[in-house]
Parts: sequence; C-alpha cells; structure tokens
Amino acid sequence: MFHDIHTSIHMAKKDLGKCLPPLALPVCLVGSTVEGRPNFCTVAWFTMIDDEPPTIGLVMGKKRRTKDGIIENGTFSINIPDRGLAMKTDYCGLRSGRSVDKSDIFQVSYGKLATAPLIDDCPISIECRMANVIEMEGVDLVLGEIEAVHVEEGTMKKGKVDPSKIDPLLLWMPEGPYLSLGEKVADAYKIGKEYRKKGKD
Repeated sequence: MFHDIHTSIHMAKKDLGKCLPPLALPVCLVGSTVEGRPNFCTVAWFTMIDDEPPTIGLVMGKKRRTKDGIIENGTFSINIPDRGLAMKTDYCGLRSGRSVDKSDIFQVSYGKLATAPLIDDCPISIECRMANVIEMEGVDLVLGEIEAVHVEEGTMKKGKVDPSKIDPLLLWMPEGPYLSLGEKVADAYKIGKEYRKKGKD
C-alpha cells in the first residue's frame, strides 16, 4: 500500500507574495506555417480545456511569430519534446521567428491539416485546428480543437503510451531548470480509494 510520508510533517510556509508559483510544467513546441515556412516557439503554459471535443489551450505572447501563422492558416501543432531536445527547445524559446529562420531546425512532416508542421523528432505530435483566440492584457489564450494525435510506435505498451519511454521535458517555473520525469509514484484515480482517516473504517 502506498503511504504518504509527508502527512505527519508540519513545516512553516513562507509567503512569496503575488508572483509566479514554483511549478513543474511540461514543455511543448508549438508549430505553425508562416508565409509558407514552418516556424516553432516554446510554450510551457498549456493545458487541456475540454474533452469533447478535445480542446487544448496555449498561453502565448502578443507578438509571437508562430501565432501569426496560427491566425493565418487556422491550424497549429503541439509537439512534446523529450530530454534529448532540450537545447533546440530552449533555442526556439529564446529566438524569435521574426529574426531567425527556424524552418530547418527540425525534420517535419504533415498530417491531415496540411499547414500544421509536425516535428518528427518529438515522440508526440498533436494536430490542432484553431477554435478561438482570447485576448488578454499581456498575453493571448489560443484554443485549438485536436484533430489528430501522433505517437511514436516504440513508446506504446499494451496499447497505451508508456511515459517512461516518452521522457517529456519539464520546466521548473518560473526560471528553470529543465527537468525530466521522475519515477512512478502511484496509480491515478486508484490510490485515493485506499485513503482512510485515522480512527475511521
């Protein structure tokens, strides 16, 4: 049985104020076609929004060149890099497509959405059709409906993706470092069923 070793430890917490919290977030490379060429940017602020239809959201800066391509074509890709792509992933976040050509950094292919470039080196690539762009004061929330999910066959085990074979790149917010996925802790949607309060049946 899984035991939470932290339940009996009570430590004082320090108030860090109104700031970005320390979080480990997965990193993705967002791809779009801009004026006929693939372009990519690095995004750590992304999450599932809905499951039917499957919809994903990306937080992007106002002047992202990749976002220009999303709006131009109404499509984009989300590519999940592994730890071996840390250097290229970081580069795509540091350099704007307005100043450098990022079309030859990765080997790309295309699926059903002909304008959403998929990175062949990434173990997971997701084709999305733009659903909406919600403008906020400093950033925009780009919503995309997922049209197809492409996964390397070698990462599959018994019909499911093995996270240890994906080895996704993580960013420790807000300033790094990059991390890799740790060992399995427990089975989600199962371990909680074993919880019992002290003195209760």
